[in-house]
Amino acid sequence: MRAFVLLALSCLASASALVLSAPAAALRTTAAPARAPARPVMNNNQVVRVEVEIENGEPLEKALRRFRKATNMSGHLRLLRNRKTFESTHDKKIRKEKESLQRLARARRSARARM
Repeated sequence: MRAFVLLALSCLASASALVLSAPAAALRTTAAPARAPARPVMNNNQVVRVEVEIENGEPLEKALRRFRKATNMSGHLRLLRNRKTFESTHDKKIRKEKESLQRLARARRSARARM
């Protein structure tokens, strides 16, 4: 099981290296402490590599969970999905408007919860 998890982590890391452009390599994030999730950043549609260090005695499942969370927060998989097929400017505009509305609704819900 441990070998499978390590193999999966290495495959994901190598896949992200294929999408990584040369200027984005300089923007690579490093691992955060074990308690805090990594905070990768997206700049101008450039993918930033997500790295997670495994602490001594830390279960691999926990590290894999942190890696998955950091990958989702970086938007890496969404970017790969969008690049897989051609997206016309009209479709892109519709998608961006939809994402904007979702962000605004999320912000409204968040503000309402804080009251």
